[in-house]
Amino acid sequence: MTSEENSYIELDIRATKIVSVKLDVDVIYELDKMVRRHNFKSRSEFIREALSLYIKLLNIYGRKELKNIIENRLKIA
Repeated sequence: MTSEENSYIELDIRATKIVSVKLDVDVIYELDKMVRRHNFKSRSEFIREALSLYIKLLNIYGRKELKNIIENRLKIA
């Protein structure tokens, strides 16, 4: 913080690591469509948000129940 300007700089110093993932070309095509359609800044932003949401849902429902919920919901749509 500088006393003359009465301002400060805030740094986001979260620990991050790079994770490489191989995806089918068709999945990447769909990923890119979703990134554009829903105004994500990047593939990485989409993937981070998707993983965060999926982890939260897994903690609530568990893998098997969550899969059933999603599959049943998709049949209705």
